[in-house]
Amino acid sequence: MRFRAKILTAALAVESTDIDATSEQEARRFIESAGARVIDLRQARSGLKRTGRTSFNLMIFNQQLHSLLDAGQPVVDAIDILGHNDKRERNRAIYDTLLKGLRDGRQLSEAMESLPSVFPALYIAMVRASETTGTVRASIRRFMQYQKQVDEIRSKLVSAAIYPAILLSVSFIVIAFLMLYVVPRFSIVFDDVAIHKHEAPGFVQIWGGFVREHTAAAWLGLLMLIVSVIGLFAHPGTRAFLYKQILAIPLIGEKIWVLQLARMYRTLGMLLKSGVSVLSAMKMTARSLPAGMQDDVAEAARAVSEGRPMSEVMNECKLSTEVAQRLLVAGESSGNLDEMMERIADFYDQEMASWIDTVGRLIEPALMVGIGLVIGAIVLMLYSPIFDLANSV
Repeated sequence: MRFRAKILTAALAVESTDIDATSEQEARRFIESAGARVIDLRQARSGLKRTGRTSFNLMIFNQQLHSLLDAGQPVVDAIDILGHNDKRERNRAIYDTLLKGLRDGRQLSEAMESLPSVFPALYIAMVRASETTGTVRASIRRFMQYQKQVDEIRSKLVSAAIYPAILLSVSFIVIAFLMLYVVPRFSIVFDDVAIHKHEAPGFVQIWGGFVREHTAAAWLGLLMLIVSVIGLFAHPGTRAFLYKQILAIPLIGEKIWVLQLARMYRTLGMLLKSGVSVLSAMKMTARSLPAGMQDDVAEAARAVSEGRPMSEVMNECKLSTEVAQRLLVAGESSGNLDEMMERIADFYDQEMASWIDTVGRLIEPALMVGIGLVIGAIVLMLYSPIFDLANSV
């Protein structure tokens, strides 16, 4: 959420600023950590211009913090150095909040916990578990690897979707232009011919006449269609419904499920390696997954809490495949469950990467053929009355 704050700075100047935070309490912590006092704080409207801090880059923060810790710097000094290194002071309030917590005697994870909009719960849990064993640096490196692996498969998905999205967008614009601009002008000629021959008007004449008589309504309808589609896709309920429908598609649903399984196992493996207990790791992982999987993971966590083997539970809850089942059994027998989970995630990621490349090569020509057929049908519909006129002469 974005908050509009009126503050009294350390120089006794009254200023207004926008702050992004998950709650009013977090926004107040940002202001107080910067040495200012809150005069007025309220949630900003969506149309306000953003003048506060920019989004925090957790990847860069991890890299810089790991480098400083690896060089022997204490955590407090490392955070202080990073704060001074922020020349533009875009994220100065974040570093100040962390420093204030550390200097008050709190652990790094506790200081991060006061900034839920910056540090995800998985990251905080990983740091908290590593603090008890003194392996904070190793955990940060592990989270960097986790982010890199997750970003790689995400970038593949985005890259595969860019070209089809461009094709669909351009085709929508072309079809809208034909239907709302070209067809109405062609229909004028066909109207006179239909009246002269006493023939019933065709689709071109009917649609063209409607657009000519209700031009504003036609373009407004197009605009409302675009806004409605964007609004539906932006709504969480609609996305959850579409996700369930996509999962029901035989081949595509199976691959998307495998993609989510890879994410689940990679998250579980990272948390277990950082020292988080199995039950806590499963509960935190469930919150990071789509709604369709959360119930299954929660049910699996309940079964594990009863003392049942994870390999058996995951299979019953349909959260594994044959390969994952065998690796989980091997991990339980050898005591390397975290390593086996990472191997499962690697296997799934490799399978998905190969499938994405194959589908990307197939979907592009299929889309071009489909779009060509639609545009060709519209053009043929426009010229068919002309062919009829030529044959009747």
